Amino acid sequence: MSDIPKKKGIKIVNWAKICSPLKHEGLKIINLHHENNVYLLKLAWNFAYSNKSWSLLLKAKVLKSKYKLIMVYRSSSIWYEIK
Repeated sequence: MSDIPKKKGIKIVNWAKICSPLKHEGLKIINLHHENNVYLLKLAWNFAYSNKSWSLLLKAKVLKSKYKLIMVYRSSSIWYEIK
């Protein structure tokens, strides 16, 4: 048998430590919160500066004038608390 003692329980590790590179004793796991922010910024940039059909459709539907949103809400038939 091995001389290594068995430990009970789960070891808790800081998420920042897990996302750090291997050379800093991390696991190099991608932080999904940061990745999500990157993709949302990319989507917003494409919405604002693209001339593709999806962007033009959303601009016509959502924007009143250049970068001023239309603030009209329709009530939901399913969930009445949603504006």
